[in-house]
Amino acid sequence: MRQIEPITKIPEKVIIPLQQHVGAENKPLVSVGDVVKIGQKIGESGISPVHSSASGKVTAISEYPHPFYENVLSIIIEPDGKDASIEFKAEDYSQLEREQIIGIIKEAGVVESGIPVHTKLSPSDVVILNGMDEAPYMTLNRALMLDFPSEIIDGLKILMKATGASRGFIGIDASNSEATNTMNKAAVDDLNIETVPLKTTYVRGMEEFFAKAVVKREISRGHRISNASTMTSTVGTARAAYDAVCMGKPLTETVVSVWGVKKSQNVQAKIGTPLRSVIEHCGGYKGKPKKIVVNGPMTGVAQYTDEVPVTKDVHGILVQYKEDVTTPEIQPCINCAKCVDVCPANLLPNMLAAFANEDRFDMCKRYNISACVECGKCAYVCPSKIPIVQLIKCAKEWIK
Repeated sequence: MRQIEPITKIPEKVIIPLQQHVGAENKPLVSVGDVVKIGQKIGESGISPVHSSASGKVTAISEYPHPFYENVLSIIIEPDGKDASIEFKAEDYSQLEREQIIGIIKEAGVVESGIPVHTKLSPSDVVILNGMDEAPYMTLNRALMLDFPSEIIDGLKILMKATGASRGFIGIDASNSEATNTMNKAAVDDLNIETVPLKTTYVRGMEEFFAKAVVKREISRGHRISNASTMTSTVGTARAAYDAVCMGKPLTETVVSVWGVKKSQNVQAKIGTPLRSVIEHCGGYKGKPKKIVVNGPMTGVAQYTDEVPVTKDVHGILVQYKEDVTTPEIQPCINCAKCVDVCPANLLPNMLAAFANEDRFDMCKRYNISACVECGKCAYVCPSKIPIVQLIKCAKEWIK
């Protein structure tokens, strides 16, 4: 049974933000009135292009709400329902040189957490894929591994060839035996690829800790990779690399875990689809929504409208209602040190929050605020309900 359901209904409009990566905003390559096809490059800056996910007419190029930024310049397309596509050029990655693979991934606009993936493909000894999920709300990695195991393995091989890595690992939740068995079967013919069971979830910003956990695990099993340089990625990126190289397809769709609707599920949505259309596909709201969070409760971002579009980095939509959301009164810090205990970067979040709240940014720098990965664990366990991550983010922005 397939875990991911494609959204087949074409939305009334598709909104393609020109800013979908860290760095200079893309410049539009089309004008109002132009007719575009699926896969056509419509924005370029020399860093990571954006492509049309629908065929139809460009009706506007204007500022539009974005799930992670303020209003950004976006290309609005009115789909014509024809699904006309450019011709995709597939390649045999085994016949390609490293530079050619990197070039294809760049042109496909593959992005991970805002970072163009081609910029991460520096020489490495090991490539590690994150197959962990922020359960129960984010289950897309499990769904991807069950639905596209061979594509992910080929994508991992592509990333290994692009970095020159001799070994590849996939970190999977130790309790997720079905995904582990599926991936092991897909990689059975390649002795250089292994799955690694892990018990801790590693969210955005924790790539370094994830890599260390996998490497440490492999050392304990007798492998000598303690001094290896590593490149970390996700199973979703591996699949996107496969699509780019083996299918010739740019990144125009993404898998999204949708939770808190009438039918919680994993869907494959076109880049530019409004959140409202994704939620309607899943049966709609269960009542009047109180909050819509993109990308899970730990590191996600609350939205002020469901008209914001799905972008390359939208992987989850969590809808919460009045009974799900409380606004507790913030209490003084009681110095319980729970935030210190859970901090993966071994920082003092309580001190950083206190200094940030007092605008003592010199002390924030002294206490190494830049090492904070903003995972949200400190705020989650804080009994005083202090918005630690929010304070740290504000301080980091001021310092920058």
